[in-house]
Amino acid sequence: MSLSYRQENAKTLAALLGIEEEEAAQRLSLRIAVTFDSKTEAIRELAAHIIEMLRRTVEHAGQPDDKPFAVEIVIGGCTPVTAAPLRVYAGEDGADFVVRETAPLAKCDLLIPRPLLVIAACYVSAAAVRVALSPTFPFRNFGPIVLSWAKLFGDDLERLNQPIDVGEVYLAGAGAVGHGFIYTLRYFDVSGTLYVTDPKKATAGGLNRCLLFDADDLGHPKATRVCEVAGPLFPKLTLVPIDKELDDARKLRGKDFLIQKLVIGVDSRRVRRSLQAALPGTVFDASTTDITEVVLHFNRQPTELACLSCVYPESERERKHEENVAEALGLTIEEVRAGYISSPVAAKICDKYTDLRADDLIGRAFDTVYKELCGVGKLKTVGGHQVLAPFSFVSVLAGAYLAVEFAIRIAAPNEERFNYWRVSPWNNPVTELRQQRPRDPSCEFCSKPALRQVIQRLWKHLRPEEH
Repeated sequence: MSLSYRQENAKTLAALLGIEEEEAAQRLSLRIAVTFDSKTEAIRELAAHIIEMLRRTVEHAGQPDDKPFAVEIVIGGCTPVTAAPLRVYAGEDGADFVVRETAPLAKCDLLIPRPLLVIAACYVSAAAVRVALSPTFPFRNFGPIVLSWAKLFGDDLERLNQPIDVGEVYLAGAGAVGHGFIYTLRYFDVSGTLYVTDPKKATAGGLNRCLLFDADDLGHPKATRVCEVAGPLFPKLTLVPIDKELDDARKLRGKDFLIQKLVIGVDSRRVRRSLQAALPGTVFDASTTDITEVVLHFNRQPTELACLSCVYPESERERKHEENVAEALGLTIEEVRAGYISSPVAAKICDKYTDLRADDLIGRAFDTVYKELCGVGKLKTVGGHQVLAPFSFVSVLAGAYLAVEFAIRIAAPNEERFNYWRVSPWNNPVTELRQQRPRDPSCEFCSKPALRQVIQRLWKHLRPEEH
């Protein structure tokens, strides 16, 4: 029943453009060339990131060959070598990284910290897809993408190359955003212990955005497998997999254990809200809104600023969607709100869909199963909003920004930075939209005086650098 990653991409594009999935799949049957100077290590690395993300989005991406291409990406001062009708130029303009359609850029050396190459690659990949799918593609950009690194991360970019001891950190979610976080974090000189928690298994649909996985990883527990694959990439950081939800993982350390640093990459608003109730000291969070944008949120307790529940409040759309999922799967709302499919719930689903196997459902997310049933036409009617998987470069961008902000905030905990920001992979990042978002007085979590007193007692004694 599992959708392939190409079906996931086609489903997303079809919903975005209001077309049939067959037509969407045809539009994504693109070949994109990447032309670059292979003598420069940083440029080779940038090109490798671009190719890796695009090959999980379109039919083919790679260095030029003798076959036709729809788009050619030209990095630095290279001369185009294909007859592609459309081109995207990427490279340096002074201290900035620029992506544009109009003219080549000068030869570049890319003397920037390696994590920033991942961010740059996401914008280049998005630009190539946008150009290829124009003019019907809704995300238009009439000027160049300009990544001003100093404006985004400060004048001292060299600090991104400095050693960082993260102590103990928990990562909730080893899927798309969690992958992007680990994929980028490996380029930091980072030491400590990262506990990776996720109760789910890798599925074929996730291959469009989990860059560290391939077909051989399907069916394996995500947390265990990502630690096995990524572990060798971290000479000083120990990755510890826990194939459980965060709260169960926390309890393995004792019933009174508290998480001081929590990185969040889960894909459910309800689960994000519930994670704030685990009372973490510091939260580093990133999420995606289908393929439209990335949301970044940070909080450190105790605080008068927004928490996860403030940022992701329950909405009528969310409630309606849960009702539709429950009805479609033959479950109660309460069962769906549990987040993951348990053994008894899997049995109930199989009672309604007799061709499914309970063992294939246990531990999976309800949204994933619901989406797959929609995709193979088992649901006669589909209510509420569709569950759409982001393209690879959208999820990776979320994880990459999260990794860079995580590193900055660990190394300089007292630096004044934003706690909320929305950014699009299709347009220039607008730093003026960064906020110090205040606490929501009606928040289901932090509006409770008794709970706020508990948080104050738990975390007030810690120095800022220990959060």
